Amino acid sequence: MLESPVYCAGDPKAVLQYDDGIGWWVAWAGTYRAVWFFVNEFSPVPVEGFDCEQLEYWFYHHASFPWTSASFESILANTGQYGPGTQLASESVTAAHYTPAYAVFGSIITEYSFYAIDHSLVAGGWPSLVADSTSQNHWRSFYSDYYSSGYTHHNGDYFIRAHGTILTTGLDYTSWGAIKSLFGQQ
Repeated sequence: MLESPVYCAGDPKAVLQYDDGIGWWVAWAGTYRAVWFFVNEFSPVPVEGFDCEQLEYWFYHHASFPWTSASFESILANTGQYGPGTQLASESVTAAHYTPAYAVFGSIITEYSFYAIDHSLVAGGWPSLVADSTSQNHWRSFYSDYYSSGYTHHNGDYFIRAHGTILTTGLDYTSWGAIKSLFGQQ
């Protein structure tokens, strides 16, 4: 647990974010720490996928638990049967204390559910990811020592955020055309 809670400002461009913005914990369990994004939870209309431009990570260098490395691998993957599936992108990133670290991908199209993964390159799980203290009925943050299996839920949300555009299906419900077709008008 952190000595006191830390506020990690949300970027207005971060379209997908489960954490509540207040960090209470540092997380280093597992060499793979992931947030499973179910994009339908962020859109009032049916979702086809997500155009991911970048992933945002927040880390905390706790004085009692010094990092042996600040490097990590950011992985973007579609959902598989028991965890992350097809890897879509990977980028080496350097973490900094209490500052967002970004993995910039440009434009990667995911399915309607995907994983954003912090892969620690050293045993011990460093750098240590920030997590909030929310208690929830459906978990979105997980850790494992293996890429595609053995994930255990974390009792809070990791500070991993996805920037990009939600891709919806069908007509835009707010368009005039959608309103006219709803009432059978031509």
